[in-house]
Amino acid sequence: MSFTRQGKGFTLIELLIAVAISAFLITVAYFFFSAVERTGRAAVENSQLQSLVSPLFYLFLRDFESINTRYGNLSVVRDTDGNVKWIGFYTENCYYFPGICRVKYWLYKNGEKRYLIRTEYRLNSTSEAGIDAFISSKVLSLEVYHLSGGSWVKGAGERLLKLVLKVEGGRELPLTFVIRS
Repeated sequence: MSFTRQGKGFTLIELLIAVAISAFLITVAYFFFSAVERTGRAAVENSQLQSLVSPLFYLFLRDFESINTRYGNLSVVRDTDGNVKWIGFYTENCYYFPGICRVKYWLYKNGEKRYLIRTEYRLNSTSEAGIDAFISSKVLSLEVYHLSGGSWVKGAGERLLKLVLKVEGGRELPLTFVIRS
């Protein structure tokens, strides 16, 4: 008995095999392109965070590592909810005044939007008028820690300081500095 094709066209089994192979190839392609898209999205988010990290890190590095404790210690003022309201200190890293100045980092809230501001005051000035400089609109909150007994504790310390910035996208940027006396 010999099997020969009588008509032109495909059998049902041939069509089912072709559909199964096509479905498999489409599934593999979907997962491949989905993984490429997720990787690309993560790369864009990391790139955006890195573009924020470098300028903030160097600004804070210059300010916090040049803190001058002879004029006063670093102070952290909190609101009634326990969130950092502002961080103040004296630094030799002044942009607007010569010598040593008083600097305050704080978050300005305008509705849902928050802006990290650096205010610089003239040394020994009794005026609360300083020069404000916009730093970033990507910082949602900031927290200050110091090392105590081998673990990080909220608040300002004397030697080692960790500043944690929460930025858009739910990420945290921890920056650690040594305060020189």
